Amino acid sequence: MKREPMPSRVLREKSLHTVRTFSAAGLRFGPPRMLFSGIERPYLLSKLASGLARQIVVLRAPPGFGKTALMKAAYERLMDGRLTLPGMSDTALSHCSWLTASGIASPQRFLGELLKSLGLAALVDKQDALTQAMEAIARRDGETVLFIDNIDEIETGDSETVGRNGLLEELILSAPDRLRIAVSSCSPARLPLARLKARGVLAELTAKDLEFGRSEVRRLLAGNAMTALVDPLMEITRGWPALTQLASGVLANEPSEEERRVLLAGTHPDLTDYARETVVNRLSPALLTMLRGLVPFQEFRLDLASDLGFSKLSEEDLTMIESMHPVIENGQNGWLSLHPVLRTSLERDAVFVSDAEKKELHRQAALWFATRAHLERAVSHAAHSGDFRMAEEIIGKAGGVDIFLRAGHQVLEHLIDNFPPDVLHASPGLMVCYAVVLSKRGNATAGRERLDTLKTNGEWSPAALAAVDRGVLDHIDSLIDVYEDRRMTREQAVRLEHTAAALPPHATWELAWLFNHLCIIYTRTGDLEEARRVALRALGYYREEKTPYAQVFMLIHLGLVSTLKGEFSAALQFCREAEELVERVHWTDRNLLAIVRLAMADALYQQGEVLQVERSLTECMEPLIRGESWVDLFTRLFWLLARSRLQVSGFDAAAAALDKAEEVAVERNLPRLKTAAAIMRIDLLVRAGMLESATQAIERTKSLRDASVPDNWTWREAYDFDLAAARLALAQGQAPEALRLLEALIVSARASGHAYHRMLAEIMAVQAAWKAGRQQQAFAYLQSTIALARTHEATQLFTDERQELAATLRAIVRRFGLKVFSPDAVLFMSRIVGHGLGRQQRTTRLKKTDEESASPTPGLMSAREVTVLKLLSDGRSNKEIARELHISETTVKFHLKNIFAKLGVSRRGMAVSVSANLKLTESN
Repeated sequence: MKREPMPSRVLREKSLHTVRTFSAAGLRFGPPRMLFSGIERPYLLSKLASGLARQIVVLRAPPGFGKTALMKAAYERLMDGRLTLPGMSDTALSHCSWLTASGIASPQRFLGELLKSLGLAALVDKQDALTQAMEAIARRDGETVLFIDNIDEIETGDSETVGRNGLLEELILSAPDRLRIAVSSCSPARLPLARLKARGVLAELTAKDLEFGRSEVRRLLAGNAMTALVDPLMEITRGWPALTQLASGVLANEPSEEERRVLLAGTHPDLTDYARETVVNRLSPALLTMLRGLVPFQEFRLDLASDLGFSKLSEEDLTMIESMHPVIENGQNGWLSLHPVLRTSLERDAVFVSDAEKKELHRQAALWFATRAHLERAVSHAAHSGDFRMAEEIIGKAGGVDIFLRAGHQVLEHLIDNFPPDVLHASPGLMVCYAVVLSKRGNATAGRERLDTLKTNGEWSPAALAAVDRGVLDHIDSLIDVYEDRRMTREQAVRLEHTAAALPPHATWELAWLFNHLCIIYTRTGDLEEARRVALRALGYYREEKTPYAQVFMLIHLGLVSTLKGEFSAALQFCREAEELVERVHWTDRNLLAIVRLAMADALYQQGEVLQVERSLTECMEPLIRGESWVDLFTRLFWLLARSRLQVSGFDAAAAALDKAEEVAVERNLPRLKTAAAIMRIDLLVRAGMLESATQAIERTKSLRDASVPDNWTWREAYDFDLAAARLALAQGQAPEALRLLEALIVSARASGHAYHRMLAEIMAVQAAWKAGRQQQAFAYLQSTIALARTHEATQLFTDERQELAATLRAIVRRFGLKVFSPDAVLFMSRIVGHGLGRQQRTTRLKKTDEESASPTPGLMSAREVTVLKLLSDGRSNKEIARELHISETTVKFHLKNIFAKLGVSRRGMAVSVSANLKLTESN
């Protein structure tokens, strides 16, 4: 048998990793050159490696999704030994090759190029060359890995013996176990994928795997200090990697304001030219004509296109549409939509004979959608056609504006944007929608003005009641009350409870919004258990109504209420469910996503994710300020932002967040937010050590409290003010006064179930009681607050207190010993200290004693003390311990004295027993 020809060169020879590759001339035998600044995607690389370990990997996605870049990364890592296929670490890799298939039109040429890339050029002219090549590969000592990039152009074989796509199929099916193949394609590969899946040897990577998520966009923009643009860029690029890379390149070059505006509008030439070159130029004339004609449509179906007079598409066109997902997104029930940048590219090319022809197309579409009960689309197209009477008729026949109120803010916003002001003001139903849109855009004052035009002497006018159901009008009236932060009292709650009690069980929508509003009122008045009760009822009704938008808000409310009750794990669970619902149904609604992330940030902060919270809230701030929000949300936003920025960026950045809070309070006429911002500033100034400024700030806050109406000083403001005042008193050395304020707050919070504020107060009370000489009380507060916090791993409230609490905690341990705490409590305290609580930079000393030479571990005991304790547990004597650690017996006794004090024991045997019970040596 003829020996296989030797490879042209050996790139690297290692045990179990000897890679050989063919070095023939020609660009197609190596990956293309790429100079863009990409990001590492280890998960995808791992997924590709796992697929190669099976045997066959097919990467299929539209152009620009990083198929070639991913294969290139795997190829290069395999070549230099940085990538090992899972389960094959003991298998030698003998040959790794690359073939770029672009421009190979015939199967015969493909076979020749394939054999060259595999180092088997001598077999090119042989009969049954492919079979002989597979046999040669099977005889190799190690594995052969083959990357074939862009197989689309070899799928037009015209040989009678090979047949369409037959050669590639034969290669895949006849590949020996020692041959691993990865292929990339823009179109659905005409390969026996089902058979390969059945054999368990196939792995697929699609556009869904390859598209960028927010985390990747954030990493890409990190070097440009543009992380606040993550959501806007995601909205424009929809995760299309090539467009995201191009946008990042534009931002890296310090664009002008105009260029940045064009980029964020999705009309930058770099983006539209790429879409034109890679997508538009590949479309057939029939498909291109149809897509250009349907550019004005947000969504369309092929039967709609046919009814509007566009030519029927060929099988190749239908395949092209399928292959372009998600650039041409294939939705449910046959609905298609265009990527925003592709839409812009096509729109520039679309030419209508006249505006009249364009309006006629919209009118036909309106009738088409109306006959099929697609209300939103029918109204939108009717408005675009200029036939507003038709739009109103469609709304009336479908059941009125209530339909749109249930659909979500974006649907409502699109509806209103289609109508000119005079049409909106002439219709009570549209006026109600307009009031909602204005309020959700952050202009509740204008929304209230529009809604009040439908009232006469404070009551709904007959014209309004004739056009809109009273329940809908009351709903919107209450909704705007929330944005204005007014009329949310216990008396209002009683009235709404009576209204809900009078409704039948099947009035699910009315009951849902009533309980929704009651949740906000009860949260504002401090009745948290009632707030949770009505929120759960509202969520149940909204689920019956199958309205995801409303469900998201109730999950957010449940998350916020759970946080105030100190149930951070439950809060996080509710918020993650809301986030999943938003990303699945309303992922383009930046404002809704920002509200979800704010609620989630509240829980994450308590668990120590400070940097993540700071970054997330910085991105969320603009959508919240310019969109839907209310006082309690704003308070949480700026409070968390100030605290996280204080740790991440310093005092100035934190103070800027509070300046923004006051600006929003004035802009939206929210006096309670202004008061809350003043209270936040007291806390911030004390933490920064600016006690004189804090004293002035506390006087200013008192004047705001005295000047405001009673309704604007809720339990939240009262608690937060007392906490800030206690913090100032503690910093000024007035521990008894601080303890007096904190004890009153703790009693109130315990009685009303406000565990979050109780936890804050008890943490400070530990320090205040200790400084006031009430050591037993300090110990009791420490046990209580740890019991509240440790279930949810809420360490950050302790960490925020820094050195002061650390010193107090260690003093309590020395006074009472660790044996009085449970093992879980000891571990929790160790984690608190380990998070940096009390860790300060030390000045360098010229000489250290033996006692100082052991570097402390981030826990309650030093590393040396843990070592001594472990040796003590092993039954070693002082002399043996000293010999083992190369220290004197005097030093051993010194360590034992500290250990006994921390454990609260007096004998060696007791120390061993307590440490075993608390698992001190095991945990370290």
